[in-house]
Amino acid sequence: MLYRIAHVVVWTLARLFFRIRVIGESYVPREGGVIVAANHNSYFDIPLLGCVLSRRADNIAKSELFRNRLLAALFRTLGGFPVRRGTIDRQAIGEAVRRLKAGHLLAMYPEGTRSKDGRLQSPKPGIGMMVALSGVKVIPAYIDGTAPVRPFRRVTVIFGKPIDFKGQIQEIERVEKEGINPKILYATISQEIMSEIAALERTWAETNR
Repeated sequence: MLYRIAHVVVWTLARLFFRIRVIGESYVPREGGVIVAANHNSYFDIPLLGCVLSRRADNIAKSELFRNRLLAALFRTLGGFPVRRGTIDRQAIGEAVRRLKAGHLLAMYPEGTRSKDGRLQSPKPGIGMMVALSGVKVIPAYIDGTAPVRPFRRVTVIFGKPIDFKGQIQEIERVEKEGINPKILYATISQEIMSEIAALERTWAETNR
C-alpha cells in the first residue's frame, strides 16, 4: 500500500517539476523476474526510474543508508535492501537472486555509484553475477536530465530491448564444472549491459542534436 502511494506521489511530482517522459516502456515485461539496469547520476534516479515503471521495483541501496532504523524500515517497506560497497557482497547478491527467481523486478545501477560528471563509468561485476545466478533478462535504461537535477528541466527515461544472456550463462556453467573461476565472464556480462546503456545514450544524443 505504501509503495503505491509513494509511486503516485513521485509520479505526480515528476510530471510537475521534471516534465518526465518515458520511451520504450513496452520493453519492460509486465511480470516475471527481470533486471532494469540504468546509468546513475543523482539520488533522484532511483525514485524517477521507479515512478515510470508500471510494476513494483525493488532496489539495492548502499548499506550506510540502513544504519538509521527509521530510514531502514522505510527502505525495506519500499522494497529496498542493503549492499556493502567496495566488495562482492554475497549476501546482497543472494537476496537479489532470490527476489529475481521469485518474479520480482530489480532496478540496478551497474556503475555502483553516482557519476560525478554525468559520464558513464565502468560497471561493477556484481550485476553480472546476479544475471548468471538468476538467469533473468536485462532491460537497459538511460536516464537523461539528472546530471545535474534542475527544477523544470525535462527528465527522459529511455528503455532498450531486453538482453538475453543465455549463451553466456551456459558458458559460465561449463567453466565452473571445469573448476575455473568465472569472474571474468561475470565482468563480461556487466560490460555488455553497460555498452547497451551507452548505445541508448548515443542514440538519444543523435536524436536530439
